[in-house]
Amino acid sequence: MAMVVEEVNLTTNLEGRWRFYDRSHTLPGGSIVLTVTDGSGRWRFECRSEGDNMYCISGSEWRRFVRPRIDAMLTLYSKEDGENFHRVRVRS
Repeated sequence: MAMVVEEVNLTTNLEGRWRFYDRSHTLPGGSIVLTVTDGSGRWRFECRSEGDNMYCISGSEWRRFVRPRIDAMLTLYSKEDGENFHRVRVRS
């Protein structure tokens, strides 16, 4: 079962980047490309560790993802066994 990595209410000030704490402790350190799906779409976000389970997602793909989803609640889930992507849930 996937664990919640973090949740956020998407606002305009998050278009540039989302800095968050990995509550699941499942993201690797360093810089990674975070592949994310919601079942109907797939995105590749630039993600980097900032230490102590703090991470930052940014980049052009992130901006394109956030703009049409302003004011929605986003939940990022960890990978499940056998999958090479994370899942998101977006609620209005």
